[in-house]
Amino acid sequence: MRKYLFCAFFLLSFLCTSIINADLSTVQKQEIEKAQDKILNYIRLNKSRFRVEDLFLLDFLQRRFQITDEFSFRKTFTRLPDPQEKKSLETYGRLVNYKGVRWKKPEKAESFIWLELKALFVEKQEDCPGKKELLIQLGNQAREQGYACTHSALALGWFMEQGCLSRDEKEVQQLRSFVIQRLLSESNTIQFPSDLKVEALAFVCYLGGKKKINSKELLHILPYQREDGAFSGTINPADGINVHTTLLVLWLTFEFLNEHTFYNEPMICPKEL
Repeated sequence: MRKYLFCAFFLLSFLCTSIINADLSTVQKQEIEKAQDKILNYIRLNKSRFRVEDLFLLDFLQRRFQITDEFSFRKTFTRLPDPQEKKSLETYGRLVNYKGVRWKKPEKAESFIWLELKALFVEKQEDCPGKKELLIQLGNQAREQGYACTHSALALGWFMEQGCLSRDEKEVQQLRSFVIQRLLSESNTIQFPSDLKVEALAFVCYLGGKKKINSKELLHILPYQREDGAFSGTINPADGINVHTTLLVLWLTFEFLNEHTFYNEPMICPKEL
């Protein structure tokens, strides 16, 4: 009897894994491509009005997926920065190697982004926090809910990009797996494509956990697309436009139109030599 139950459990686990990892059909991919084209058209028409923070993300997607250069930060941000944009560029300009302002770490920031800022402003190995304490801090933040959880993934990724943590170390691999599970848990609690849900899914891909996502998840997001190609980030598309959410959905379309491709483009743009 025990042997029978074990075999049945093993078969059920195998079937569930197979369903999660099942390839998208041709028709489903065509649906995703159509949605992607609408998003790209929306961006072309409106990118000159995007917040500088959204242009940082767009630049990363352009590099990650080798999209046409018209979506690079160099091509999309051609205006003189206003005072608020200047502050954002001082803090995050390093992401795109923007040299129009001097980069500087802010003295104060929301608690859930503080770890990622520490990672962003690492200039040399000596700037890295102690590994043991850093892993504890990242794990503790990942246990929190909402954007604190998703930004723990961002911080983890940036610390790995900056060489403070190695992807090959067992403790880092364990933390990475834990953070991915937390992101999936956060996503699963939300039944519509909120900004938080889509960000959680995108960051799972960023940490290399794409295979953990049911590819059909994206198909449940697409019906919320507005006629203009954007997404509202709420349960009601008529609520307006959330550019950040729209870009995150674009990210997912590229990931799942290339289900078996794993991308490793760093989010922090490599420094120019």
